[in-house]
Amino acid sequence: MAENANAFPSISPVPFPRALAAALRVLTAPVLAGRVYLQGGLVPWAVSGRDSGRLRGDVDVSVRMGDMPVVRAWLAAEGLHDPALDSLGLPCNDRHGDFGVHALVDGVLVSFCPFYFEGCELRQRNAALVATDGFDALFEAAVSGIAEEDLLEVRELPGAAAVGCATLESVRAAKVASGCEKDALDVAEIDRIGCDPARHARVAGAYAAMRIACVAHGE
Repeated sequence: MAENANAFPSISPVPFPRALAAALRVLTAPVLAGRVYLQGGLVPWAVSGRDSGRLRGDVDVSVRMGDMPVVRAWLAAEGLHDPALDSLGLPCNDRHGDFGVHALVDGVLVSFCPFYFEGCELRQRNAALVATDGFDALFEAAVSGIAEEDLLEVRELPGAAAVGCATLESVRAAKVASGCEKDALDVAEIDRIGCDPARHARVAGAYAAMRIACVAHGE
């Protein structure tokens, strides 16, 4: 899903260590452990313990759909829940489906994106917001023939506790599929670390056939 925090006036891209610190605050919160998974370009650098050397606009976290109430309860308890950044309150979300919630965690935008499986089809949801993207929209990606164990795992990060995160193979496949020039360093770091070719082939094949639908959008 898109990474774009620049439209929100109080948010600016931050150095990697600050983005990672915000991510770890979420990933290591006792009530969220085992429920949230780091996604995107932060993953290989968190795994290697090296600084990516570039600014990060936000932190992407995936959450099982059934755990979203726990996420919102934690955000509220931490004083971090802002209804303006929650998909449930968007005017275009007339069916009140859950397309996730965004939050400013220590000044870093964190996007909590729900997912669920229908058989062997992954459904991943996300919301674009006027506050962060300049428009409201609800998106759902569908990826067929993919296993959860090829997407998610628990890793012990350098200097940190074991946390949930996307597999390196799934991050690489997603980055290559997006074709964004800025992702080249993240892909190179994954290649430096090394990943499982068979798992990568399975994930890359599934991502190549991924479908993304705009379920609803603002006026």
